[in-house]
Amino acid sequence: VASSHDIIMFFTTRGRAYRLKGYEIPEAQRTARGRAIVNILQLSENEKVHAMIQVKENTEGYIMIATKNGLIKKTAITEFANIRKVGKIAINIVEGDALISVQLTSGNDELILASHEGKCIRFSEQDVRAMGRDTQGVKSMTLNDGDYVVDMAIVREGYEVITMTENGYGKRSSTEDYRLQTRGGKGVKAGVFNAKTGKL
Repeated sequence: VASSHDIIMFFTTRGRAYRLKGYEIPEAQRTARGRAIVNILQLSENEKVHAMIQVKENTEGYIMIATKNGLIKKTAITEFANIRKVGKIAINIVEGDALISVQLTSGNDELILASHEGKCIRFSEQDVRAMGRDTQGVKSMTLNDGDYVVDMAIVREGYEVITMTENGYGKRSSTEDYRLQTRGGKGVKAGVFNAKTGKL
């Protein structure tokens, strides 16, 4: 949900950031197809938008970026104050990795990350030091061979965690089920996953 004067930031699988004002996105009817994002943003070949956040003018805080291979990066939002049409590097993505989630944090939030095999880790964002844009980040969680991170969220008071599997099974659980750990650990099991449920 955004106002027409909010800044909408787009992050691509290649680790670049783009921004538009809300009113620059064409308005359409509920049943309309919409416009292809490549007609609105100057994306390069094989570059796909993978995350989007809405920011108010003069918002303070940090952009937290998680990658598929278990890296996490925190950059002050002021580093993204001026983004040209061609975008700006948000994170240095190495071959075989991809950006999977972006969150706007206050500097004092807790994060929860989930892996495909069903492991979840919860830690304080203060475990992640702020870095410049053209860096890779640090390890968010230790992954087993073949496993990868599927999502990241901010833990908010009064909220619950919903886990969804490949085959459409979902469950709701308390944030207390995921104890606070330090960054880089293996995390805890988010449930029982099998051939029927599919993985997270």
